[in-house]
Amino acid sequence: MTAANVWEEALIRPILATHNPYNAARDFEKAGWTIDFQTPPDSGDPLCGVSLYGNELLLGTMEEKFVSKEALPFVGAGVELHVTVPASGIRAIHQKHAWLNPTELQQQPWGETAFKVEIQGYVFMIVAEDR
Repeated sequence: MTAANVWEEALIRPILATHNPYNAARDFEKAGWTIDFQTPPDSGDPLCGVSLYGNELLLGTMEEKFVSKEALPFVGAGVELHVTVPASGIRAIHQKHAWLNPTELQQQPWGETAFKVEIQGYVFMIVAEDR
């Protein structure tokens, strides 16, 4: 594998702290995301993987071994996740997120069409992109 191939396969997959990753995964699924996997609830490592058009997230837990009590009020603060989706599907994706009261679908000053939505305390900017 060449260095160029490594870059092509590299990705960042954030782990978002949630109160209950299994319930969080259901919220994402209700908004049109896919649940890719879930560890067994009794595994000792509650973790779910979700995705939307190739954008992958891991949903973890807010247990103290991962998030200190002092940090809990700040989980997600200042974080906005930029998610690209096919331009042809942006309206349907926006509609699936309607139950979460997203912003209006609008063209951004830099030219992309996007909307923002909050899921489980995290802000997502979902952006239409011709791939």
